[in-house]
Amino acid sequence: MKKIIAALLLMSGSFYAFAQTEKDNNSLPSEKKKKKTEIIETNYLYQRSGKFFLFWGYNRSTYSHTNMHFKGDGYDFKINYISATDDASNLNSDYVNPTKFTNPQYNYRIGYFLSDKNFISVGMDHMRYTMAKQTTHLTGSITKGNNIGEYHNTEVVVGEDCEINNNGPSYIDNLPKGFVSNFEHCDGLNDFSVEFGRLQQLWISKNHKHALAVTGAAGIGMLIPDSDADILGQPPKHDMDANKKAYHLAGYSFTANMGFQLDLFRHVFILARLKAGYINLPDINTTIYGGKASQHFTFIEPMGVIGYTFHI
Repeated sequence: MKKIIAALLLMSGSFYAFAQTEKDNNSLPSEKKKKKTEIIETNYLYQRSGKFFLFWGYNRSTYSHTNMHFKGDGYDFKINYISATDDASNLNSDYVNPTKFTNPQYNYRIGYFLSDKNFISVGMDHMRYTMAKQTTHLTGSITKGNNIGEYHNTEVVVGEDCEINNNGPSYIDNLPKGFVSNFEHCDGLNDFSVEFGRLQQLWISKNHKHALAVTGAAGIGMLIPDSDADILGQPPKHDMDANKKAYHLAGYSFTANMGFQLDLFRHVFILARLKAGYINLPDINTTIYGGKASQHFTFIEPMGVIGYTFHI
C-alpha cells in the first residue's frame, strides 16, 4: 500500500515535469517546433480555464491494519494489528433513489480550473470503516467493570458481534471478550479535503466537443467521523436507536489520486480514479463518559463519478 501511495505521488509530480517540458519546447527554434508539432496527436487544447466543475459518485475502500489506543473511565489499554472493512452497500436502487442515494459510500466535489490544465477543488469522501470480529493482543489496565485487571499482550477477541458464538466450536469463542465489542465509523469516515490537481490531455475529437485526459491530484483533509463504539459495555456517544450522531473533528489526512476523465459535449464528464492516502485519528469520541480512541492507517479508494463543467 505504501508503494501505491508513493507511485501516485510520483505520477502526480510527473504532470508538472511534463508541463515544464512543454514550456521548454516553446523556446525551441521554429524548425524544431514544427517537427515537435508533427508528432503531437492534436495541438488543440480542450478549453477549461475559468470554468467551475462539480461531481457526484460512489466509492469502495480498503484499509491497512492499525493499532488502537482506548482511554476512558476506568480503562487505558491498546490493541494491535486490527483489520477493518468498508461494509459497502449492495448494488441496488438506493444509488438512484432521490431519498436514499446518500446511503451508500459517496463522493462529492466542486472545483475551479486555474488554467486549461490546473485546478483546485474542495469536497468530501464519505467512506465506511467497520472492525470485523477478530483476535488481537491487549496491553493495559482496566479498573472498572467485568474485565478488571492488568493485561500484558493478552490474546482476546474484539469486533462486531464478538459476543455472539459461532456455529459449532470455535477457538476464538474461548478467548476473553467484552473489551471492544463493536467499533465503526458508521455514518461515515468523512474526509473533507482540498485538492490541487492537473489534467494532461490524451485525445480530443475533431469538433472539439469531446476529450480524454489523465488526471492527478494531491490533497490534505480533515476527518469528521460519526463513530459507534462499544467499549467495556459503557454507553456509546453514538446512539443508533435514538438517531443520535457523534460527529467530531477527529484527525487529518494526506492523499494522492490518479484517474482518467472523459469529457462529453463540453459540459458533462465521467471520471474513474484511484485514490490512496494516510489517515491519522488521534481524537475519536467513544463513550458518553468522555472515552477516547486513537488510530492511524493507510487506505486505497477506487471511485467512479459523473460531473458537470460550467461558467458563472
